[in-house]
Amino acid sequence: MVTVRLSPRDLKRVEAVQALEKVDRATLLREFIEDGLKRRVLGAYQNGEITSQRAAEILDMSLREFLETLERAGIPVNWDTAPMREYLKARYGE
Repeated sequence: MVTVRLSPRDLKRVEAVQALEKVDRATLLREFIEDGLKRRVLGAYQNGEITSQRAAEILDMSLREFLETLERAGIPVNWDTAPMREYLKARYGE
């Protein structure tokens, strides 16, 4: 468990979205964190800082799910075959 302090301004903004979406605060904050993580990981992938396999691991999804996420986001796949080969080898053997 982690405790986070929000400024009165940020709390007001969270509560405004909470009222719009009619969801409890904890759920909304978890969704904000998930959305922010995904955005940052996609950015790191797009900038060539991490491989597709590493991005999938960070986001706790399969490589297939990550590639589908890229497609939905309109981000082109960096077809570096080495990580793909490693993934397929680890997943399905030689």
